[in-house]
This record gives sequence, structure tokens and C-alpha cells, in this order.
Amino acid sequence: MTESSSTPTVEPNFDVAIIGAGAGGICAGIKLQELGIDNFVLIERDSGMGGTWLANTYPNVGADLPFLAYQFSFAPKADWDHFFAKGQQIQDYHVGLAIDAGLHHKTKLNTEVVKEEWDETGHQWRLHIADGSTITARFVLSAVGAYINPKDKPAIPGLDDFAGEVLIPSRWNHDYDFRHKRAAIIGVGSSSVQIAPALAADVEHLDIYQRTPQRYFPKPDFRTPRWMQRLLGLPKIAGLLHEAVLAVLEVGLRVLIYTPRPLFNAGSTVFDWAGDRLYNLWLWLCVRNKSDRDKLRPAFGAACTRGTLGGGYLSVFNRDNVDLHTTSIDHITADAIVTADGVEHKIDALVLATGYEMFSDPETYREGTVIGYDGFDLGRFYNTHGLRAYHSTAVAGLPNRFLLVGPYSWTGTAFHYILENATRHIIAVLDEARSRGCTRVEVSIEAQNEFHADMVSKGANLARYFTVNCAGSNTYFVNSHGDAVYVRPWTIYQSRNRSVSFSRADYNFDRIAANPPAPATPKSKAVI
Repeated sequence: MTESSSTPTVEPNFDVAIIGAGAGGICAGIKLQELGIDNFVLIERDSGMGGTWLANTYPNVGADLPFLAYQFSFAPKADWDHFFAKGQQIQDYHVGLAIDAGLHHKTKLNTEVVKEEWDETGHQWRLHIADGSTITARFVLSAVGAYINPKDKPAIPGLDDFAGEVLIPSRWNHDYDFRHKRAAIIGVGSSSVQIAPALAADVEHLDIYQRTPQRYFPKPDFRTPRWMQRLLGLPKIAGLLHEAVLAVLEVGLRVLIYTPRPLFNAGSTVFDWAGDRLYNLWLWLCVRNKSDRDKLRPAFGAACTRGTLGGGYLSVFNRDNVDLHTTSIDHITADAIVTADGVEHKIDALVLATGYEMFSDPETYREGTVIGYDGFDLGRFYNTHGLRAYHSTAVAGLPNRFLLVGPYSWTGTAFHYILENATRHIIAVLDEARSRGCTRVEVSIEAQNEFHADMVSKGANLARYFTVNCAGSNTYFVNSHGDAVYVRPWTIYQSRNRSVSFSRADYNFDRIAANPPAPATPKSKAVI
């Protein structure tokens, strides 16, 4: 540890600023309070807390994982209404945790951070707000999530000319009446899978535009019986079941990561062959029309996309009022979509389910928005050198700043586990800094490079599968640089244990001198 001499500086407004008041921000806030840090603020650009589940209220919105996996381990809930929790109940769960912890009193809503700037003299961050004000904090935790900004302006000629209703999943207009209307959905991901069955039942006609086919699996959802709620409400039962799930995933990840390359390559070929045939059977059972089945059949590996629990999505193509289009869109007019074959498809409403800017995409990080020590620009670095961060949280050149979701974050589990794992590491670093009385913490470039090299080495099997077996899949497991930085190639228990057992020497700790030395009194020059 070194000590920086400096002139007296103004103390920051807060010890910690958390950017984002969704699930990640709420998790971080709760854990900061457990550490005894109370002088912090959550900064949220939206009008309320909750993040994804505040913004997404479209028809049928809900989790595509069972509730046992889709909750924090430190706050188990047994009385979920459905086995796959619905969106509003997830939102109530997160906000309820925030209120119980008093985090709503520490949250600034409708406050958007447009630039983060490091002040080396004061060992603090200056957060520039859209309204022109500034918030200062010693440490910054970026909890903006994995799906950061909706891609609500796809590059389709004529989109702005459309005169009908335009909707996106994260800002749904519940006042719009779809009855007796002709509607179109562009995109076939997780949101479309939930929206399409609801719209098909209301509209006169629904067109679904697919660029790349996905795989849609059955969703065995049901109302949670009272006996199950009572059982899971018993002490430690939910925790034991969660650990059992983690143990199964641990075995699967060990196979993926540590299988010798030749054996893995051969095994993945067999896996894809079997997966294709099982999925073809599933399509045959769900979709009557052979032409639609052919359009819905992926031409890439069985594990190239996350896989969507489709519920009633595939059967929606059996309806007379639903058409699946795979011909590319040429342009949009005031009242129609025109495909590349020249056919005009009249519509009254357009749903843009075209995805999000992801945490794993370099383009998500804009140049000039995060400026660290000595002019280090996160956007420029990520777009030039690729995504990397020590334990997916800390980036050399950005002292006192941490990501809750960064490159190689996904550990084979649900989103809540990712957040807990990152927060566990961040809290360990902050606790170390506090015990040393330090005001500045920065991961060393050597530690960051070593971690990244380990990710590349351990992730060789996964990277090979995503880039070779998944060619043409448009999978978000591979970004625009061709890098597979979505999945962390460690096992469940390795990620959990190493999040706190890391070498503290991987970080450089520093502090501002409490009493900077006074300038020396000039001595009289000797007479020669």
C-alpha cells in the first residue's frame, strides 16, 4: 500500500454510488448495509425501482426459469403463485426486498448518469447527471444489468414513416386495443415467445418476422400447490434444493470445461445430432404445417442459443390468423411491411422485439462515458482491445469502480446467482480497503491479464463450440469481435469460492494522506 500526498480535497457526497436500482442494485445495497456501509445512494434513470421487471409489462411476461432458481439465496420466497414466476410478482419481490432494507429512501429516481469521471486528486468519481448536476462518490458500482438498452430503432428503411402503433416489450402500451387489428412482430426471442400467443388470440391477423430460427422448449408451468409452498417454507429446504441444482450444474460444467478437446469435439457433434432429431420430433408434434416446421428448424448446434421455454409459441403457427415470414424485410411504409420479394403486408400495429444491447457487446460501451485514471476510456478500450475484467467486476484503469455484470459473468446459473457472486467479490474488496483505511483500490493490469488468459484457456471448448458449431446462429454468446465472453469457464463452486479467496495482492491499495505535509520553509541562501 502506498500513501498519496495531496492538497486538501472536498469529501465526496457518498461513500458508494450504485448506478441502477434493479435486482443488481438492490442486491448490492443490501450487502453494503450488512458490511456496515450506510452512506450510499442508488441512482436510477427510470421512475421506479426494479429494473427489467419494472420496464417489461407486456402480455404473459414472466421468468423462463423455475422460481427456485430465480430468487436470491439470502431471501428465499416459498409462496410464488406459479412455478415460473410472473413478471409482476418478480417485481413485487425485488421492490419488497428494497423497501424492507430501506433502500427506497436512498434511491434517486428519474436520474440518468451520462458520464462517469475519475478524480485522482480526491480519489472519487464524479457522476455527471443528464440535468447538468453532479454526484460524487468514493466508489461506484455499475448495476445496469445484462440487457442494458432496448434496440428500439432497428436499421429498417422507412421505420419512421410507419403511421400505426409501434410498441417495444420494455415500454408496452396497455391502452392500445389490438382487437380487429392487423399486427406484426419483428423478432423471435424470449419476449416474442410470450407476446405472440396473447396477441394471436386478439388480433384479426398476426405476422411474425423471423431472421434466425431459435429452439423453443415446453414450459411446464402450473400454479404452485399449497403443499409445495408449505414444504419450501420450512427452514433450509429451499436452500438444500438450490444446492442440489447447483451440484448437478457443477458436474455439467466440469464436463464442458475439462473434457479433452478431441473428445469434446466428437461429443459435441453427437450431441448436436441427437438434439436436432429430438427437436425435429418436437416440431412435428407442435406444428402441423410442414412449411412452417422447415422455417422453424435451426441449421446450427443444439446449444447455440440459450433456449427459450416457449409454452404455446410453436402452436400459435397452427392458427389461421398467424403467418411466419422468413423473407427479409425490404422497407416499411405508413401502413405496411414490404418484404424483399416485393409483397406488401398491411399492418395497424408493429411490435419491435429486436433485442437489447448486451453487457457482452463492445458497442454497448460508448466512448467518452466512463473516463478513469490518466484519461483511460472504457468504451475506447473495450471497442479496441476487447472485453476483459478481473473476476468480471474490476477493470485496470478504473479505480474504485466495479461491474456487477461484466465479461465472463454467466456462471451456468440464474441471474440472481450471477449478481450474488459479483457482489460477494466486490464486498470482499471494499472490506479489505476499509480495513486498510484506503481510499483508492485498483486491480493490477497483471492480475487482469492473468484472469483473462485463464478465461481464454479454460473456455477453449466453449469458444470452439460457439464459433464453429454455432456458425450462422447469430448467438449472443459470441460478440461482434468474435469473442465468447458471455460464459465464465469455471464451475459453480470454483466461481463461488474464488470470488472471495482471491489474492489481495491482485489489487493496489492507496490512500490520501490525512494531513498533507506543509510546504517547506525556504532556507536563506548561503553567501559565497
